[in-house]
Amino acid sequence: MKTTIKDYTVSIWYSSNPGDNCYVAQVMEMPNVTAVGDTMEEAAREIQVALELNLKVLEEDGIAPPAPRNPVASAFGRLGGQTISAKKRLAARRNGRKGGRPHKAAVSARP
Repeated sequence: MKTTIKDYTVSIWYSSNPGDNCYVAQVMEMPNVTAVGDTMEEAAREIQVALELNLKVLEEDGIAPPAPRNPVASAFGRLGGQTISAKKRLAARRNGRKGGRPHKAAVSARP
């Protein structure tokens, strides 16, 4: 069975870091495949294009793409989505992080 973009998990979050102020999308199985957009929908469209191009290049080069981590997404043929559970997201916010990803200020404040 050929791997398609619907087999991969995509995480989208808002980056309010200085100079960013945009939505960032990332393919979890391929951390180097990212895209940005002014809206969540734009970031989702851009990551689909980036992932399609990445899979095409891998196929042309004869390289097997990474195996999808999300068996549910593969089974139901849907593009991933928010990968952090509500409990983890709330715990992250209590600890000074948003969406499970540390803010630059929180990282630089640590010794």
